[in-house]
Amino acid sequence: MKRGVLYFLFALTLTTAFAKNKGSFDAKITFNGTPRELALYVPMNYDSTVKYRLMVCLHGLGDNIDNYRGALVSLGWPTNITNTIFVCPEAYNTSQDFYTPAGDDSVIQASINYAAANYNIDMTDIILQGFSIGGRAALRYGLDHPTQFKGLLLNTPAVQGVKEALNGRAKIFSFNYANAFKIPIYITHGETDAAYEDPIDTAVRQLVLHNGLVWYFEFPGLGHAIPAISKIINFIPFFNNPATPGHNLDVQGVIVTPRTCNASVPAQVLVRSVGQETISSVTLQYSINNTPQTYTWTGSLNPFQHTLISLPTLTAAKGTQTLGVKIKYLNGTVTDSDSVLSSNAKTASFEYINSPMPLPLLEPLNGPTVPPANWLEVPQGEVWTPWFIDSTVHEGGGHAAMGAFNTIIGVFDNAGRREGIMTPVMNLTSTSNPGLKFDVAYNYNRYTAAVLGIDSTFADTLQVSISTDCGDTWHSIYKKGGKQLATFHDPILNPTSVQAGIIVPKDSNWRIEEINLAQYAGATEAVLRFDYISDMGGSIYIDNLAFSTYLGIKEIAEQPTFQIYPNPASDKVNIITGNENIMKVNVLDVSGKTVMNIPVETGVGATLSINTSALPKGLYLFQVYTDKGVNTSKVVLN
Repeated sequence: MKRGVLYFLFALTLTTAFAKNKGSFDAKITFNGTPRELALYVPMNYDSTVKYRLMVCLHGLGDNIDNYRGALVSLGWPTNITNTIFVCPEAYNTSQDFYTPAGDDSVIQASINYAAANYNIDMTDIILQGFSIGGRAALRYGLDHPTQFKGLLLNTPAVQGVKEALNGRAKIFSFNYANAFKIPIYITHGETDAAYEDPIDTAVRQLVLHNGLVWYFEFPGLGHAIPAISKIINFIPFFNNPATPGHNLDVQGVIVTPRTCNASVPAQVLVRSVGQETISSVTLQYSINNTPQTYTWTGSLNPFQHTLISLPTLTAAKGTQTLGVKIKYLNGTVTDSDSVLSSNAKTASFEYINSPMPLPLLEPLNGPTVPPANWLEVPQGEVWTPWFIDSTVHEGGGHAAMGAFNTIIGVFDNAGRREGIMTPVMNLTSTSNPGLKFDVAYNYNRYTAAVLGIDSTFADTLQVSISTDCGDTWHSIYKKGGKQLATFHDPILNPTSVQAGIIVPKDSNWRIEEINLAQYAGATEAVLRFDYISDMGGSIYIDNLAFSTYLGIKEIAEQPTFQIYPNPASDKVNIITGNENIMKVNVLDVSGKTVMNIPVETGVGATLSINTSALPKGLYLFQVYTDKGVNTSKVVLN
């Protein structure tokens, strides 16, 4: 008995000795058999008879615990978040997250154990907080251990791409969204922090779709940083009571097809209840073409439950229009109690096409922005890899080209995801033998074992698909990647910077691709879609798209030995034959229309002069028919 009393007194003395540390100080624990640093802040007026809230704080990539604690102190967190002890564990390696190596996330529990052993901690009031990559780790850990924390406070959780937010990297990193309704989650993000906008928005949408107790704030003018504590101090009452008093509904989004060829347009509205009172009916006011209408949904929404409300079918007018939706009444007569009016209304734009464009249709892709007029972008949501216009790159007589790229260097894993862009809606019946012609320049990346440890190839793919029903269904008509798509002799070898992986094509690095659309010649609502499919390596440009008559351009088996000069030309174009006999030359404009047809019969080593003075300035295709095949060359007349 005496031994037990002595042990109790020793433990009490030890706890009291630790508890004398106040303000900012560091401590060391043994974790997984090795020493690990903790940075703490304990209120200067700490009273061991009072229970304290605990906040476990996870730092960002490349940071350390002393800097992070110092930042929180300087931002006034201890001053504004009273009666709270802060503990910041060090990641195993500051250049990695809290899940590397495997099992390192348990340092979060070790930090809680240390604080509880040395201070009077309220174990029902523990907050897991993180910034940047620490916020990402906090989201994952909190969703895996939802009953352990009062809430999650995440400042710009650095979710590594939209693919990761959708759990597309499940073998590497995933979020247990199914537990989102079990723990309050408060997320902040800076409006100008573009890299994480789509990943965080996607993660928030997943939390909402799992009825998560989530509150999300985007702060104007803020970059990759923590907002002023005075702006987010309301996270404490949110954690205590996530649902607001009364009836409160959020309009999360309006869902409508971005483009349609049918005047009858379906639309849905995603809503969720965030108030304490059950919502049994929602009356929405919606308007299109400035004609307001109302629709009432009935059902049952408890706090943080969501539903998709289908509006009555809309009747569209020609062109682009905006659908606006806002909350009118809840439960028949009650108005929304939310003071944040922006959450009570949303809009979405769509386009109704009732006159598809006839062929020929030319798109020189001269910019200045993507998508071109009447085209439609289908982005995958990553800030790094969408299609762009480059005014320094072009083929023929153009002024720019449209490009995209992927790389393994310093960007998010988007392998398997696709950047899409769709053509205008076209009427292919206006040409008896329709086809698509475009210029392409592409190369892929290859790394040797000296750089990555093993020889590795990263090669993206270009896919072209067609829809004959205005984009409802699709069929692949062209798919090339890697060496098959490449227009360079050798791949890009061991690029160690983003810029090194982006091609700068010369004239010889472009190739004409042509796709026969004859089997779709009866389509009156045809759309083509270009998808650049990521395998984390490659750089592509396309230019001079022409939807017109199929020309039947073929690459000859051998490189031609004849020469065409000058290029650019003005009044005359010369062709000097090599070891081929030339039988015919056709000159076509970029729409595919034949503007000159020259039947000739030349021998080896002959010179053929073609008078082009009657042709307008521009880019032309010279189809040279020889006894060894057909070759098409581009010539600019100016």
